[in-house]
Amino acid sequence: MNARAKLATLGTLVVCGSAVALPSALAAGQTTVTLKDISFKKSTVTIAKGASVTWIWKDGPSPHNVTFARRHSATKKTGTYTLAFARAGTFTYHCTIHPGMDGKVVVR
Repeated sequence: MNARAKLATLGTLVVCGSAVALPSALAAGQTTVTLKDISFKKSTVTIAKGASVTWIWKDGPSPHNVTFARRHSATKKTGTYTLAFARAGTFTYHCTIHPGMDGKVVVR
């Protein structure tokens, strides 16, 4: 990772520090993101390499999906989707139905 990318990641962590909950996410090995109010609640999460993230649908009748560059959940109204992250990096995702519904997983 070049210096500019490192600074961008650090800046994101500083700006989003209150939403990241770094110690608990790293210690637990898994974290959750809730799909509610046409948004990802905890839009940025930081986890350890090898940990997983579970997305939980709680937005009533509104369908959503979790779409990464190479993986995606089904479009649905209820349920969960869990994805493990084996390598470090920053992975962005979005809901293809709702523009602006974006999230990020930072893996250390």
